[in-house]
Amino acid sequence: VSASEIEKYTYCPLSWWLSRKGVEGKGKELREGIGRHHEIEKNIETVKKEEEKLFSSEFMIAVLSTAATILSLVGVGIYLSQQKEFESAITMILSAMWLVSAAVFMVVALKSTQLARSARDIVNLPNGIIEYVSGEGVEDLSSKKTGLIGKPDYVINVRGSFIPVEIKTGRVPRGPLFSHIMQLTAYCVLVEEKYGKTEYGMLMYGNQAYRISLTDELKTTLFKKVDKMREALKTGIVHRDHSKPGKCRYCSRRNACPESLA
Repeated sequence: VSASEIEKYTYCPLSWWLSRKGVEGKGKELREGIGRHHEIEKNIETVKKEEEKLFSSEFMIAVLSTAATILSLVGVGIYLSQQKEFESAITMILSAMWLVSAAVFMVVALKSTQLARSARDIVNLPNGIIEYVSGEGVEDLSSKKTGLIGKPDYVINVRGSFIPVEIKTGRVPRGPLFSHIMQLTAYCVLVEEKYGKTEYGMLMYGNQAYRISLTDELKTTLFKKVDKMREALKTGIVHRDHSKPGKCRYCSRRNACPESLA
């Protein structure tokens, strides 16, 4: 069972069922949301790539600067102790070359810092090391213990705690939607099994971020939903589970729904 299916089922079992039967969601808001989501993915990938380049550059700067310092000291020592001007000059030249190389890596590091910071600002990215970014060709996270699979938008490492982040690009609700909380809880379970310690996940609606703690209560609710989904797959009996016309109005499959209230 995928985390995205859990989100659909929690919103409305019948909408989920229709999606499994091949009924695609329709609407301008949905299309625009997909486009914005792809743009966000690209920006997050840029952050990850540039920050990895930054870490590599910082390491090389440290290595080259240390080596240049050692060579300089060796060159001075050779000159003072044995008056070997040629050997001393060679070590000093090598030292200068390594310092120039370190300066080149410093320029690369500064450029990577600027690009990463700019991309972070665009998507309002929380602080932390990016461990995972979803996208084409990226494998789903999966759990043999629970049978769950899914792709969180990205996973960040914040001081040893791994945080799945899910970005929502549609309308901005007054608070996190329960269907999104269930989806994020599934991602937390997957991330915890894959990476380790996971205390919470984050839901992003535009510039508004919500921290959702991974509690035993949410886990229990999640797996009850999963059990109901598996039962529905066996019986083929699925109905709308709410009486809210507003839910139906915002549903991207309402035109194909036999029980729509809108």
